[in-house]
Amino acid sequence: MSEPVLVLDGVWKGFDRGGRPFSMLEDVSLRVLAREVVSIIGTRDQGKSTLVRIAAGFERPDRGSVHVGGFALAGLKDSEHSGVLRSLIGLAARSGPGGTQPKMGEYVLLRLTSGQGFSKRKRRVMVAAALERLDVADCAESRWEDLSTLQRMRVELAQAIVTRPKLLLVDDIIDGLGLGKSKDAMELVRELAHELGCGVLMVASDDVAVIPSDVVWKLAEKKLKLMADNRTHNITPIDVSITNRRAS
Repeated sequence: MSEPVLVLDGVWKGFDRGGRPFSMLEDVSLRVLAREVVSIIGTRDQGKSTLVRIAAGFERPDRGSVHVGGFALAGLKDSEHSGVLRSLIGLAARSGPGGTQPKMGEYVLLRLTSGQGFSKRKRRVMVAAALERLDVADCAESRWEDLSTLQRMRVELAQAIVTRPKLLLVDDIIDGLGLGKSKDAMELVRELAHELGCGVLMVASDDVAVIPSDVVWKLAEKKLKLMADNRTHNITPIDVSITNRRAS
């Protein structure tokens, strides 16, 4: 078995709300292997995006550890941190570029820097290849507000994979696509995992669309519950009800 690209071990995270401590995640542990798609489903405000941000290194857990590609994120110096994030981790979220709203080709280009050893010409080639792979090459001169929901999802994936990361994090970008397009998006994510040899951790509210994942977890009441492990064909009664609803 290959080494995991992501390991969360005993992660706890809380926040302060109105002067009172609030626990968001409690004792969360999981692993993501190369070429594996692990999905987490849950309703809003359950901590899914917080978990993604912890896996990306944007937030530190109060307790527990996070390892990406063998690196302990908590142990990295600030100068090392950004390099690891850019080279090892790709994040596709719903928020888009924000700020000055660059054109989409420029948005994807922002993921690449000269410090990564790529020439200016090489960076342009990589951006064009990523947009082409995600079938949004014609969006390179467009801005975020001009794109459809489906095009935004594909551009987000393009900027996330342009560095060919070991870990691809996907934060709720399939929500709102509708069942058919959500299933197509899941298949696309699976293809990218195998093409790039990366592990994928994605979170979503749509429990039906993520069923083809290798592993499905449910995040509720601050903890993870295993719903299905399709690598060993273990399906719980809860998963059977989801599958039946999908077929109905």
